[in-house]
Amino acid sequence: GDSINAKTLSELNICGLTPEVEDKSTGEQFRYEIKPRRGGLGETVVYVNGIEARRYKPDQLKKSGEVYELELSKNELSSYFIAGKENPVTVKAFTADNTISSRGIIINEDKTQEKTTVAPNLYAVMVGVSDYKDEELDLKYAAKDANDISSAIAASARKLLNSDGKEHVFVYDLTTAEKRYQLPEKNGIKKVLEEIGRKATANDILLLFFAGHGVMSASAGQQQQFYFLTADASKSTAASALADVGISTAELTEWMKPQNIKAQKRILIFDACNSGQAIRDLVKVGNEGQGYIAARNDEQSQQIKAIDKLNEQSGFFILSASASNQSAYEMGRYSQGLLTYSLLKAIKQQPDILQDGKYLDVSRWFSAAEKTVTELTKENGARQQPQVISNTNFNIGIVDQEVMAKIVLPQEKPMFAASNFQNSDEKIADDDMELSKLINLQLSNLAARGAVSNIVYVTATNAPDAYNLTGRYTIRNNLVTVQVNLKQNKTIRKRFELSGTKDKLNELAAAIAAKAAELVKN
Repeated sequence: GDSINAKTLSELNICGLTPEVEDKSTGEQFRYEIKPRRGGLGETVVYVNGIEARRYKPDQLKKSGEVYELELSKNELSSYFIAGKENPVTVKAFTADNTISSRGIIINEDKTQEKTTVAPNLYAVMVGVSDYKDEELDLKYAAKDANDISSAIAASARKLLNSDGKEHVFVYDLTTAEKRYQLPEKNGIKKVLEEIGRKATANDILLLFFAGHGVMSASAGQQQQFYFLTADASKSTAASALADVGISTAELTEWMKPQNIKAQKRILIFDACNSGQAIRDLVKVGNEGQGYIAARNDEQSQQIKAIDKLNEQSGFFILSASASNQSAYEMGRYSQGLLTYSLLKAIKQQPDILQDGKYLDVSRWFSAAEKTVTELTKENGARQQPQVISNTNFNIGIVDQEVMAKIVLPQEKPMFAASNFQNSDEKIADDDMELSKLINLQLSNLAARGAVSNIVYVTATNAPDAYNLTGRYTIRNNLVTVQVNLKQNKTIRKRFELSGTKDKLNELAAAIAAKAAELVKN
């Protein structure tokens, strides 16, 4: 029953608006005639297998009277063709304002050579920034996350891709950890992608993983976009010189566009705050999917089939840790970023994500991680909703007992929520000594010890396995005696009693926190 104020189709007056594209190709030459109509002529774009390969402005085309001509040799596009399959070449011409395009004319270029099952190369760039120039920006687990994901993906991918005895997996760990290829500085990341661009073919896979700080920012007159902060960043430069220390989605799109990196299978994982905006910025880089091929159902042909999926598919996947306005959490309970923990947990403990019980299916993998992150943040009273965008699916590796054994999930630490203590004197019936506050502070101090901590402390949580301390205390002159209940899911698991003096309540609170942590540890 709502009124619609948009223009009707007839009011849009769209007929005769978009340019006409006519195929005049012959032999080894692609040739197209483009006739502008009422909407004029803007950019003309050439796609191979649904991925942009060339883009031309009107002054880059030949003009004969009112007709423009686009010519390019098939050899110019050969690096975008995948061997053994038809490669659709599509040309679309846009109106002068680049808002509406022609339908697009498609030519199916014949198979470029006899089909062979050649494993693609995987180029994985794993960026993890824990140590920034300014300590206020430092994170605990981002570098470790990048190294852990790198190790798992490399082991799995080699099982699938190195079956011919050759190395097809090339991993670049750009982290602030001691074990690294190089530091994750902006220029270094760009140079690594340029190096990959000189090597990668259309048949290959590009995987980018970013763990660290992500911020939203907008230049003058520009829309807000996502920036990933590299190791160059400090608190001041992140605010005043973001372009120098941050990688924007616009820059990343330029660095990895098919003209620069021809790999047609692309996976991006952002474990950073506000990273959902990256999906909005990057989704236009996606491309059309193709169908799967059939194969015989025996061990060798199944592996050939899995490699063929990679060869035949032009894929694009993006997984972000959070929506565009959300935080991405580092969880002390797991000693990892929550998204990374969920990705590793899916490989090690969720065999249902594996196709045919062995192949690491990217779509199932990301979906499982998305579900785990959402559930865990709900338990902890936070909100983090991962975002997944894909338009195809393929396998990236093989997961077997050896691969799973290499993944060491952090031992889950017991979680404590806020305490509640009362003075047992009925005339007071309150925590007049503020013992609850002091114990909570001590629990928080224990949890803040990072990797050596045995517990995690949160003020509130819905997790059924979380612990909390309750009880009553009595005061006789200077002596304070505390009856402590260690509770979990409203059930008392342990009771103990400790005493101290009023003038040393902090020491008593510390002793109660330490005793409780030791009990849950054991």
